[in-house]
Amino acid sequence: MDPAGKTVIVTGASSGIGAATARALVQAGAHVVLAARDAARLDDLSRQLMGRTLVVPTDIANPTAAAALVARTVAVYGSVDIVVNNAGIGLAAPVAQMRAADLRMALDVNFLGPLYLTQAALPYMRRAGRGQLIFVSSVVGLRALPYAGGYAATKAALDRLTEALRTELRGSGIVVTLVRPGTTRTGFNTRRLGAGRERRRIHPRGVASERVAATIVNAARQESRVAYVTWADRLTVLAALLLPGLADRLLASTFAWEEEETSGVRATNPER
Repeated sequence: MDPAGKTVIVTGASSGIGAATARALVQAGAHVVLAARDAARLDDLSRQLMGRTLVVPTDIANPTAAAALVARTVAVYGSVDIVVNNAGIGLAAPVAQMRAADLRMALDVNFLGPLYLTQAALPYMRRAGRGQLIFVSSVVGLRALPYAGGYAATKAALDRLTEALRTELRGSGIVVTLVRPGTTRTGFNTRRLGAGRERRRIHPRGVASERVAATIVNAARQESRVAYVTWADRLTVLAALLLPGLADRLLASTFAWEEEETSGVRATNPER
């Protein structure tokens, strides 16, 4: 699925991984549809890309908006070839103190949003007999970190949905790809839900959003089943799964929680 000449929807495109992915796809020759809640940021990115994109402000957690995004894409370009389900919102809180409303909002964006968009895009892909659905998950979907249990749960749910969808679409010509980034240098954590913050003894530097974007574009070209951004991410997850008791001890000694008086950030434009 070479992106050149293909029509690609990117959610969470107003900043971070989404914006970097949109840039990389435009450079690869794709027709890119920018979707996020922040219309001003989308317009600014479109100008940077010389207007070679379609801007469709979208609340991906709204099924009607997700369907309208696909309909607008097909009306302009005639098809939807690739969907990059990237929009996401963070959540940090101890499990014992996690607010149900925060978890519901995170599920709406991180899990139900990709589901709505996938369901809207699939009829067009089935009609064409080809397409690719790319889901941007996280390494925490396989091994949760302390105080990120709610966020990890939304990504684990997305992982399981992707596994089922892949087998259901086998032989259809539609490829299902899961991308698992690790720590990425974006403003993602500054807009997350929850009150307080975790404190770490070790601070991984993380990778630039452009490197994650390159992984997504390569995963499209190679029609990857699962793609990690770095070998360190892959090996760290493997070690944690093979030695869960040791991972528990290391993580417990590395993370602590700090309370804040504020009620936490309520993100108005979830993006990654």
